[in-house]
Amino acid sequence: MDVSIMAAGPWTAALLGMLGAEVIKVEPPAGDGTRWVAPTQRGMGTNFMSMNVNKKDIVLDFKKAEDRATALELAASCDIFVQNFRVGVIERLGLDYESLRKVNPNLIYCAISGFGETGPLAKAGCADYIMQAFSGFARVNGAPGETLEAFRFTGFLDLTTASVATEAVLAAVLERELGGEGQKVEVSMLEAALEIQCTRIAEYLGGALIPQPRGSESPALAPDRAFPTLDVEVFVTAHNDAEFAGFCRALGCPQLADDARFKTNRLRVENRAALFDAVAPLFRTRPALWWQRVMQREGVACTQGFSFETFRHHQQVVMNEMIANVATRDWGT
Repeated sequence: MDVSIMAAGPWTAALLGMLGAEVIKVEPPAGDGTRWVAPTQRGMGTNFMSMNVNKKDIVLDFKKAEDRATALELAASCDIFVQNFRVGVIERLGLDYESLRKVNPNLIYCAISGFGETGPLAKAGCADYIMQAFSGFARVNGAPGETLEAFRFTGFLDLTTASVATEAVLAAVLERELGGEGQKVEVSMLEAALEIQCTRIAEYLGGALIPQPRGSESPALAPDRAFPTLDVEVFVTAHNDAEFAGFCRALGCPQLADDARFKTNRLRVENRAALFDAVAPLFRTRPALWWQRVMQREGVACTQGFSFETFRHHQQVVMNEMIANVATRDWGT
């Protein structure tokens, strides 16, 4: 049963639906807010369609006692309950965990919040870009010297939170199946934001290094960045010394692998500017596809930067059936 709104909660329920759950989405009479958010397809928000795929829908007005009673009846017979109201709201509606466990002791109750259910910000409003800013995520994106990239990955932390919530729900279901009982699962966007940044946070906690925005560069590997070519950028990663030697061979300068400044990854990271200056002019002599092929031939991870329009038609995507067309009654395919 999904009474959540917007993104993190609905995507959690959608993921559970993809795993086989029968999902009932409860909406207020005005509809979920994402129904009307642009862009739209035949009047329906594409965000809403993607976040609420494979769900049955029912309209309930929680301001009405009879509709709250209907919600309790549904909750009494469901396995999982997902909500992401602000802390305190769900209690006023009588749909909090303590109320629902009385009618369904085996219920897995998933409560998704912005900052967590305790603390000075427990009841504060939250959104994806708000959490990007609060968690430090926005501060480590973008190029050096730029302002915050708070909107670079709009929805990124919402969807990450949903994945974490889905994992937590599945763990609770497994515990119940192994002889346990229902329980409340609490997941916050802040926790998810910290999890997705664990490597950058480790830089600070383990080495007292404050992560800085680096554009396309990696803080841990070199080369591991985008390079301008004759047409579009190409993204290249050399994970170890052997791959760096292949990188140099692909560029036609195998001797670069023996340069004392670049003998190990640690040295390459320390001398990344010199490495870029040495190879960037070479990349500009050929188109991205050329570099992609010669790098991959040497066992070096490499790709050009695609747009959604070109990516969706790539044979790798098509042959693995990664994008499915879903026909709808009212909104097209």
